[in-house]
Amino acid sequence: MDAKKEIEERFLKDEISDFRLYESIENGEKDDKLRNLVAKLKKTERKHAGIWASLPLLGEHDIENVKLPFNSKLRLITYPLVRKIFGIAFVTKLLERNEANGLEEYKELVKSKKLGGSELQKVRSIISDEEHHEKLLLEETQKHEARLNYTRSIVFGMNDGLVEILAVIAGLAMVATSSIIVAISGIIVGISGTLSMAAGAYISSKSEKVVEKSLEEQPGVTTKPAKEAYYTGIFYFLGALVATYPFILGASGYVGIIESVISVAIVLSIASTMIAVISDTSIKTRIVEMLAVSLGAAAVTALIGFTVRTILGIAIS
Repeated sequence: MDAKKEIEERFLKDEISDFRLYESIENGEKDDKLRNLVAKLKKTERKHAGIWASLPLLGEHDIENVKLPFNSKLRLITYPLVRKIFGIAFVTKLLERNEANGLEEYKELVKSKKLGGSELQKVRSIISDEEHHEKLLLEETQKHEARLNYTRSIVFGMNDGLVEILAVIAGLAMVATSSIIVAISGIIVGISGTLSMAAGAYISSKSEKVVEKSLEEQPGVTTKPAKEAYYTGIFYFLGALVATYPFILGASGYVGIIESVISVAIVLSIASTMIAVISDTSIKTRIVEMLAVSLGAAAVTALIGFTVRTILGIAIS
């Protein structure tokens, strides 16, 4: 296929994908402001799709019947689900990130000099619209910044619980002769970590407010330290339970460790994705880093436990 035609088809499908995504969100959204916003964005994305469909290399396209790739179809399913599970703050941040990525792709296309004069002019008009989209979504995201802070507390709390307790569990499982010992130890450490994390989150949030007040700033984001501490602590404990539950159900030794690692890897991947979205970093890089850290820590503690049991002959029963 002609390289230029490939580019045009890819951007056509991207615009149709965004159009259908916004249409899907609009149909299921209960918040009036967000629904009105995505309705405006939907119309503009439909216009952009029409621009790409009108280019000579693509010929006549029935936009309504263009087949989208699997990842675009998956978005149509996952975005409404994400809205229900993680709330309006996270989904607006996700949409803003999507617009920012799309804008960057258009700017890269202009730099590549692969388009002719008339096409380039059309792309520049699309870029102007996309910049406006990003601005609108950024403003909407900032309105929900307090909620997003609570989401951060939830995600970071669960992330720490998953990583820390998996390491503890992996080491204990190698020296304990009973699954109940590992389960009780995991729960005790989880409770201890919950209290520690909640206290740390509370003190940190209170300290930030003291600094803001001393600088006589008027921040637009209002969060409650006690609420941040609550979310951090509760979700740390839930993360601890994810790592511990195989042993609570009676698994032991290598089997329990493997089940725990698989469970933690799945949930940690979701948590890492959310952290990446909130912090505007690479999702893939974040997942790889967190899995490497958590599984690496688990491997080291398991090795220590194995050494203690096989070489020193120490076992907990």
